[in-house]
Amino acid sequence: MKKLLALTFAIALASGAYAQDDDDGFEFETESAISFNGGADIASSYIWRGLTIAEGATFQPYFDFNAGPFSLGFWNCTSFDGEYKELDMYTSVTAGQVTFTVTDYYTISNYGVPSSMMPKFSEYHAHETGHTLEFSTDWESEFGLDASFNILFYGADKRDWEEDPDDAMKNAYSTYFEVGYTATVKEIDFRPFVGATFSKTTWYGDCSGEHGANVVNVGVKASHDIKITEHFSLPVYAVFGYNPQSDDVAAFAGFQIGF
Repeated sequence: MKKLLALTFAIALASGAYAQDDDDGFEFETESAISFNGGADIASSYIWRGLTIAEGATFQPYFDFNAGPFSLGFWNCTSFDGEYKELDMYTSVTAGQVTFTVTDYYTISNYGVPSSMMPKFSEYHAHETGHTLEFSTDWESEFGLDASFNILFYGADKRDWEEDPDDAMKNAYSTYFEVGYTATVKEIDFRPFVGATFSKTTWYGDCSGEHGANVVNVGVKASHDIKITEHFSLPVYAVFGYNPQSDDVAAFAGFQIGF
């Protein structure tokens, strides 16, 4: 993963962007626009793909570097009570309406496990690492419809539900697919969404691995920029979601400060 991040960073700096235009609208930018973006969210809880990760308030800083269609960045989540910490790194490339991303999820402390017992950040051994790598494809249309497909392909995503120790240590290749639609009503953006898994997994749903393909995330997100001054607006949002597989309801809200 470190080599992949370094290679993408070098390509982004050394080149502008590769141009390709065909009948499908698959087109890379032809100019290298270098920019840095960052900020932080304050959220009442951390809900991810229908799974409640942290029930209390969280601080979520982020930072990314963009050069043409390439992007490198990180996202962090720390609960205010210190029980949960996560650091995600990603690299992506955008072609027209499609973005391809590789994300490295690293959980420092999770579900009551002391941080001293978690694998170290530098540990990438397949059977000992606290990292999980994911490949994602995201599509966003000009008329509000969007979709994403995600598959975990390396690391801590294991077949823990298997009784055979050898099978239990194999990659589960957990998948998640989500489709949503964004519409604006009286200056408020509403995005209803539906997310599902396609196989047994310990990452989504009830986390037991007992279920196969199932819908695990149904809900709606409402977002709006509150104008504070002539030159500053505060983005706020609220999400209500339901997980049909685990029969769990979750709602949270937050705001974002960026630069």
